[in-house]
Amino acid sequence: MKEIYAVIEFMPLTVIALSLVLTWKVPTARWFLICYAVIDLLNISFTPIKMQWKTHFYLADLVMCLAFILPIVYRRQLALFLYRKTNVEYFFLVYKRQTFSMQECGIILIMVFGGFINLIAWLEILAYKYFWIDVPYFKLYVRDNTMLLLHVVMCGAIFTYAIKAEEREKEGLEYDSVE
Repeated sequence: MKEIYAVIEFMPLTVIALSLVLTWKVPTARWFLICYAVIDLLNISFTPIKMQWKTHFYLADLVMCLAFILPIVYRRQLALFLYRKTNVEYFFLVYKRQTFSMQECGIILIMVFGGFINLIAWLEILAYKYFWIDVPYFKLYVRDNTMLLLHVVMCGAIFTYAIKAEEREKEGLEYDSVE
């Protein structure tokens, strides 16, 4: 079973790479996926450190769930910041065209739910550590499988975002030309 968890842990990065290939011509999707890949790479690189924490692993995982929300909420402001610092037109183009999509809303909900799951697991592990409970049922039987499912659903949301990116970009350009 641990092999499945290892494969699923790296699946979002694979989906992001595939999505980047599909959406390379769409600047806003490329920016979103690159931002997301950076966060995912940070998550993967911090995993060995988090695994050593034992008790507070779930708190660190909760923080990473919240970090996955950052590229959705702040990438437009980051693009403007980078444009002001570098004067690269790409960042201004992304700033102008960036819109909020249904898939991004879904990813936010998935990450909030994942954070909530990790919070419950962390509190349960604390209760187990201090002998308030005898068996951490939630962590043993619910948390890992739920997080596995959330990873798969998130990959589906990212891939759906990539598939609809070009259509969404065209709609945004048509909307801009009407104004």
